[in-house]
Amino acid sequence: MAGQENFLGCISWLLHVLGTSAEKVKAEDGLEDRLRLQKAAFLLKHLGVAPFTLFNFNLYVRGPYSPDLAECYYHLEAETAPVEVKLDREKEELLNWFLSHDSKWLEIASSIISLKRTYRKIDEDEVYSILKMSKPWVDQQKFAGIYRELENRRLI
Repeated sequence: MAGQENFLGCISWLLHVLGTSAEKVKAEDGLEDRLRLQKAAFLLKHLGVAPFTLFNFNLYVRGPYSPDLAECYYHLEAETAPVEVKLDREKEELLNWFLSHDSKWLEIASSIISLKRTYRKIDEDEVYSILKMSKPWVDQQKFAGIYRELENRRLI
């Protein structure tokens, strides 16, 4: 089905953007690649970029996670041709900026975005309190710095 091939091709494109492959993502030691893929797809959904808007994400141990996205990349064939997702300059810059950070940062940032999307009227202190329950290793200073970055980029 052409639509499905294009859809999987968009995931293949995102893997290419991340500098990884379907094989690496599916590998037993591919957790880091899977985490970065999940967070990148979450950001693209947050920015309203199709087809990533079709995925549902739930807060999970390492931040927002989509079981449907996982199912797609576990069934992605190595020869699936990338289908470029057209991003305007602002979205492309946001994606590149977002992905320039390490996995811990991505986990915290995407969790903050998810909480702010779910609870629109929640303030910064409440977000930190909720986040701290699942990520006790996140200190206030690190959280506040990431929160400011997300505000400055108008992601929250």
